[in-house]
Amino acid sequence: MPDQLGVAIVGTGTIANSHLRSLSQHQPAKVVAVYDVIGDLARKFADRWNIPHVTSSLEDLLDRKDVDAVIVSTPPHAHKEPTIAALESGKHVLCEKPFALDPDEAEEMTQTAERTGKYLAVCSARRRCGAAMRRSQEMAAAGQLGEVYYVRDSQFRVRGRPGIDILKDTHWFLDSRRAGGGALIDIGVYEIDAMLWLLGNPTVRTVLCQTKMGIGEPAPAPLKQDVEDHAVVFFTCTNGSAGTLEITWSSNISGANAFLVFGTTGGLRFNPLTYVEPGRIDPRRAVEERVMPANVEDGSTQGFGDVSQQFVDAILARRQPYTPARDALEVTRVMHAAYESARTGQAVQLA
Repeated sequence: MPDQLGVAIVGTGTIANSHLRSLSQHQPAKVVAVYDVIGDLARKFADRWNIPHVTSSLEDLLDRKDVDAVIVSTPPHAHKEPTIAALESGKHVLCEKPFALDPDEAEEMTQTAERTGKYLAVCSARRRCGAAMRRSQEMAAAGQLGEVYYVRDSQFRVRGRPGIDILKDTHWFLDSRRAGGGALIDIGVYEIDAMLWLLGNPTVRTVLCQTKMGIGEPAPAPLKQDVEDHAVVFFTCTNGSAGTLEITWSSNISGANAFLVFGTTGGLRFNPLTYVEPGRIDPRRAVEERVMPANVEDGSTQGFGDVSQQFVDAILARRQPYTPARDALEVTRVMHAAYESARTGQAVQLA
């Protein structure tokens, strides 16, 4: 097994810096080349991170023999082309979230990976790398919660709209044509993936969604926002389980974030990860809670690796990364159905 994986970066925006901060501290990764449609950005990025090669085209990057894997960190509308091209050229791929703007694109990318025999991982599953999420999934899969039948996830930012409050140079977040949507598709993908993972990765049956735009001061001229600040999604699954997600970029509430997992014999609450079960003496009156033993925060990837590092380690070990495309495809189906539901005011049937 080789000691290092040759990695190339396609797209040099904000999230690409996050990948490099991670990989620059991970000895098994060697970032050897970078490409961006804006050449000056690629050169500045390469200089900052001491990347030896800046290519003038995607084709030149993919022709390099020292590139084993590609991280696609372009805006969402530009994921499909470089992902498929990289897979067809024999490279493994880690694709940024959201995977795609519609299920057909996601299906095409997933099928290409399966046909070429190359691994395709997706960053919408970032939360799987956190200590508490991994422990929770292990407990759920082992039956320690009984039947996991419901997950409720509430994540409220007070003011965190990309392009307005944060990441002020990334205006594409506010444009539905390029971003696909707002809070739901930007940060909600992480939550939907985690929820489905803890439910056992079932097929989603129905999706009902409502969205709201216009919370906080509007985007300063000449910027225009046509994506949601707030979304509520309820979904049911073919295995009888269900979930509710509340997600916001912008709200007037704080201190209400919660991730709750409901099982027939026990439940979980995050931050810190806590196991809850009926009291052993009198279940009608007592509740027992046990904080799971850990020396790290819930989201810590210590000893395991974040999404970038775990991808590299998996490819070197010749095994499926922790964040596979097939699971991201189901998340894409839910996202697409949620926006359709919000538009029509009706539940969308998927299975």
